[in-house]
Amino acid sequence: MAQYRMYWPPVTRNFKIIAGVLFGLWIASVLIEPLGAFMRANMLVSRDAVVERHQIWTLLSYSLWHADFFHLLFNLFVLYIFGSEIDRAWKPSTWWRYLAICALGGGIVVVLSQLIFSTNYPTLGFSGAVMGVVAAYAWYHWDQKLNFLFIPMTGKMLLLVFIGIDIFFVVFGREAISIAGHLGGMATGLLLVTGYWRPAKLKQILRHRRNRNRLKLLRRPPETKPKRNGVDKPN
Repeated sequence: MAQYRMYWPPVTRNFKIIAGVLFGLWIASVLIEPLGAFMRANMLVSRDAVVERHQIWTLLSYSLWHADFFHLLFNLFVLYIFGSEIDRAWKPSTWWRYLAICALGGGIVVVLSQLIFSTNYPTLGFSGAVMGVVAAYAWYHWDQKLNFLFIPMTGKMLLLVFIGIDIFFVVFGREAISIAGHLGGMATGLLLVTGYWRPAKLKQILRHRRNRNRLKLLRRPPETKPKRNGVDKPN
């Protein structure tokens, strides 16, 4: 198995744009109280915001705002570590579209989870998009050994680590973590990078499974030599 050493990646232009916009909106919402109140009333995603007040735009706008500086810093750090390689490999239009769709997927899953569990917590943060980037990074290094924080692991293990961290903070942490938004962003990202969202891709997978099952049915068991009194017949 090939080994891939993680390193401090270069800071890309797109990352600077994201960091500047997110930091600017956060500091503005803190310093300008009317803007902060407007953000809390009209920009955060929740069951009531989408279903009751029909604020459909919050499925995406929630991702531009953050609760505090450390919330923003964590998202930017993870995006920097795992997003730089993908950002440089993709076209800018692909990169921006991917982030937007992952954020949208996270927002949709937040609303669906609140409908299912009858909760209504306003959610904000770029985490859905960031977890989509982590999912893409993990997929491109799925079976490759990585040295992440000096711990060898594959891409699939890296994804499980992030899921485990989310579950840990939900169960034991004091901070409110939207695991629905995180998992929604991850799932959306995996669907995009694998192509499983395309009907043609799903048909191809189903066809492959049907053909494999058909081959199993047609496959005959190996022939055995006749036995005499429960003992193989000697040559």
